[in-house]
Amino acid sequence: MLNEDIYKMAATKEKKIVIKAINDLGRRVSAADVAARTGLPVASVTWILNQIAAEAAGHLQVSTAGDIAYQFPIGYQTAYISRGIKQLIEQFGQKLFQVVFFLVRISFGVMLILSLLTIALLLIVIVTVNSRSNDRNGGFRVRLGFFDWIILRDLLSWQAYYPPATDHGTGKIKKPAKGNFLYNCFSFLFGDGNPNVNLEERRWHAIAELIRQKQGVVTAEQLAPYTGSEPSNEDAVLPVLVRFDGRPTVTESGNIVYLFPALQATTMEKQPDKLPPYLELFSWQFSQVEIESLIWVILLAVINFFGAWYLYIEAARYSYLSHLLPLLAGLVLYGSLFVIIPAIRYGVIVILNKRIDEGNRLKEHYFAQVKEPDQKLITKLAEAQKMLLGSRQIKAEDIIYDTQKDALEQEFRTLNNA
Repeated sequence: MLNEDIYKMAATKEKKIVIKAINDLGRRVSAADVAARTGLPVASVTWILNQIAAEAAGHLQVSTAGDIAYQFPIGYQTAYISRGIKQLIEQFGQKLFQVVFFLVRISFGVMLILSLLTIALLLIVIVTVNSRSNDRNGGFRVRLGFFDWIILRDLLSWQAYYPPATDHGTGKIKKPAKGNFLYNCFSFLFGDGNPNVNLEERRWHAIAELIRQKQGVVTAEQLAPYTGSEPSNEDAVLPVLVRFDGRPTVTESGNIVYLFPALQATTMEKQPDKLPPYLELFSWQFSQVEIESLIWVILLAVINFFGAWYLYIEAARYSYLSHLLPLLAGLVLYGSLFVIIPAIRYGVIVILNKRIDEGNRLKEHYFAQVKEPDQKLITKLAEAQKMLLGSRQIKAEDIIYDTQKDALEQEFRTLNNA
């Protein structure tokens, strides 16, 4: 951990030096310019320039001689700082959202139980009072055709009297699968989370595998199905260069290809992973809970909704329950939200999935362009093919130094082999 902190401090210090050099040199620089200005290694300067350009919307420029320059816009430092602040706020917001989301998740399930119990108890009180009242003393008569004692019993026991399920193979009664009602309520209201929560992990894995399969040389068009950016957008490759220590180079005809020698060293002897044609975004689901479990939540939500409205309407019509109107108004609001929120979420899911489908089709189109390239892309891919780096397997017999072994012994063996 200490070494990691020291590395981060050193990297931050070097980045500040490079940013100062960029400003001093007029915001249009080459790696050699910055290296000469700062005295830093060219490799370090190139990596930092790629990082700053990716984070501050910088641009790559290619000369007729094939040299690479970096152009940074006016105020790029502000954009760079704003990006860091934005990332910090996003991280804090994600943590806060998780806490609030968990509290909401628990509260809705608990509140549904409390609301149903309250409605059931109020109905029991009404039925009891109604049975003792008569027309002579002005008693309050409530119509309870729908809410009979069977439904009250079901509400209180959380069960319905259906025949038990049986196993058709053995004829024995099946035990119902245990479920968590609170979690099922949460799933009904808010779903089960983002299906693309690990999208960035899948993206970088696919890009790294593509680079390896292409033997360390790729083009922006080949990366487009995984970055999601336009194939002609060379700036979209900058984050890939930063992450995998790549470098741009220019072909004889002026095309830009990207080399990643750091990804070519391997100790593995295996077939490459199967690479999807493009980075697919998964569709949102309304709920992953089995319908048998979810139907109870829906049933109780509907009973709660109509029960709250029934009591509220009756209380508004008769003075007998007028003092309960504030409580019943809260139950009505809660019962309505428990039905409205999933309905709205369903509509949002339909819209999100439509956009996801459009994005997937677009990336599929980018892949098709590489699969059946035009003449310009054929030339570019052929030039990239000539630069293939190939993989470098680190074999045990090629090791000349191992920190696990004695240094003098290894040095002596190396001299003998020479």
